[in-house]
Parts: sequence; C-alpha cells; structure tokens
Amino acid sequence: MDPRRALSFGAAADDYDAGRPTYPADAVRWSIGPAARRVLDLAAGTGKLTSVLLDLGVETVAIEPDDAMRALVPGPALAGTAEAIPLPDESVDAIVVGQAFHWFDAALAMPEMVRVLQPGGTIGMFWNMYDDSVPWVADFCAVWRPEAMRSLAQVSNDPPYDGPAFGLTVAERRFFSHTQPADRELLATQLRSISHFILQPPDQREAEIAAAVATAPKGPFALPHVTDVWRATKL
Repeated sequence: MDPRRALSFGAAADDYDAGRPTYPADAVRWSIGPAARRVLDLAAGTGKLTSVLLDLGVETVAIEPDDAMRALVPGPALAGTAEAIPLPDESVDAIVVGQAFHWFDAALAMPEMVRVLQPGGTIGMFWNMYDDSVPWVADFCAVWRPEAMRSLAQVSNDPPYDGPAFGLTVAERRFFSHTQPADRELLATQLRSISHFILQPPDQREAEIAAAVATAPKGPFALPHVTDVWRATKL
C-alpha cells in the first residue's frame, strides 16, 4: 500500500467532512456496550464517529494526527496517533476506530489501545462499505475502482486483528445497513475525499469521478451503505 495514502486526507478535509457518510447509532451502541461512559474516538478524522457518540450522550475523547482534519472535529480534539496515544493507562471505557485501522501499524497500535482501555472495555472497528447488492452501486464501484469498499467484495471472515494475542476476546462481527441522502454532486465530493483520487493529477481525477457518478441516479437518491463492525473486549 502506498504510504502517501495514509497521509493524504488533510488535503481534502472539507470534502471528507461534507461527503463521507456517518455511522449508524445502533452500530455504535453495540460497539461500546451499555456501560461505557468515556469513549476514545481514535484517528477521528473530521469527527464522523465523534458526532454519533456525542449524540448518544457519551463523553468523548477525539484523537487525530492531521491538523486540517482535527480542526473539523466537533468539540475538543487532541493531536496524537494510534501508535502513541496521549492518554493515561486504563482511562477510557471503550475505543472506536472509523475507517482507519487499516492505516495503523497494528503491532504498535494494538498494545497502545489495550493500555488506555479499562478491563472489560471494548474496541470497535468500523468500515462503511457501498452496498453493491444494488445494481447501480455495483456499476458505480466497478467504474471507479475494482477494489472499492463494497459489501459483496468483503468476503473475508478473518478479524482485522488477533484479539487473544493482545489480551482481548476473539473479535465478533456485525453488519448494519443504512442510507445516506445524496445526489451526484455529493457523490463526487465523497470520491474527492478518497485517497485513490486525492493523489491523482486533477484532470485525471475529475475525469474518473465524472465517469463514476454518471452511473448514479439523476436527482436526489438514498446512497446505500453497509457498516462492517468488529468488536472485542479487554480481558
């Protein structure tokens, strides 16, 4: 994986905030459990998960390394990385990671996450995927990038990390369907926030985006997503 991609998002922070979908509240509730009172949103981006946590009435600590992304997080946010979390030991009841764990150095990040988590606390990993069981969404994904985050393509049942190796339970998984109000303009904005496009020359980027969004319905539509969530508990 091109290491530039992990560091590219600040250049498109406004597009990311405007175009990316949120996460379903029931998915977040399942991830953090009923007893969580203080939750870390790690690699918070522009605060998509932070906003859901705040709406649920949970005290939230957001940590994001990119200055431009962090500036858009609702409420206070700290500079920091998953590999060096600026929090004390056992200081949060749950950790959530939205659309970011694949950018982490897991060998360094997982011990850090376990360190700041209370015993019995949970770690939840979230990925929003396009629901390509819908025919036009499948066409849309195929046009712009064959390996786009799409639900039917996510066939692996392997958890993203080895829970027992880090003092966690074996991770369990659930899927949550939801939709995002959209139109072709918003869909184009969303694509401009994806690292595949951010790193392209502008002319190439806009040509590929135009070809992709032409597959979408005209006028307002509901963009279908499936949120893939993995959850493990600290022993």
